[in-house]
Amino acid sequence: MKEPSDFGSIFSGWVAKERSVSGLALIGSRERAQTDAIWRADADSDWDFHLITSKPNLFLDALWTKRLAGTDLRVYVARMTRIGSVPKVNAVFAGTEVDIVVIPTPIIRRHRFLTRIGWHRRKGPVRQFLQDLAVVVRPGFRFLKDTGNWDAFYRFAVNAVTDARVSNDAAKVIADGFVCDYVWTVRKIARGEYFAAQRMLHRELMEANFRLLHELKLRRGERTFPEARRIERVAQPEELARLSTATSLEAATLSGALEKSAQACRELMRGLVGEGWAWPRLDR
Repeated sequence: MKEPSDFGSIFSGWVAKERSVSGLALIGSRERAQTDAIWRADADSDWDFHLITSKPNLFLDALWTKRLAGTDLRVYVARMTRIGSVPKVNAVFAGTEVDIVVIPTPIIRRHRFLTRIGWHRRKGPVRQFLQDLAVVVRPGFRFLKDTGNWDAFYRFAVNAVTDARVSNDAAKVIADGFVCDYVWTVRKIARGEYFAAQRMLHRELMEANFRLLHELKLRRGERTFPEARRIERVAQPEELARLSTATSLEAATLSGALEKSAQACRELMRGLVGEGWAWPRLDR
């Protein structure tokens, strides 16, 4: 597939003429071209945008993309995000991928007003909205269109809240959930339900360990990214070996991978809470 000469220019050119859009911010690695290699975009990097619009329904289907001259859409889907339950568009064009978080103007205006009267200082949905926003744009953003003074609000969000962290109590909840899923997986292996066991191992247990490692590295002041992003570049070889999982649909391989994952959970929790949590007795 051949990429459009500059999807960012094509898209921002359309947005510049679209009156319902008051803000378009470029985020992600495409905006971090001048940073170190771990952050910088490469040939496989997608395009990430925040788009603020009074007509969010316009982006629930792909019809609007017909106005992007010089692009060739292959697949398009709109799904919900954590940021105030607003839609996120994932699209594949010939030669490039695009993610667009579509933020309805009334939602962001309401949160901007509530921050002005200090509601972000208390625990609740306003603070959560700012945290979800800030964690995405903190590494870098640049408004390509801004007729609503949104740049100032984004900068306020970055400075007003810290990223959500995993407390010791929250880590214990993750670990206890891991143990419950571990027991479930052991039983599925014993029953010969190998697909179900493999799915749980890769989907839930690995995700729990990734979350624990991310928090542990944050506490150590080390470079880290959520959702296991760029983990091959920032983790130590022993950390990668501890978390890596390869399984086939047979009892011995699944059981071995499960025990390895469980040991990784124990070691991560030891690093996070010391003796404050222990793997429980699971005798029958």
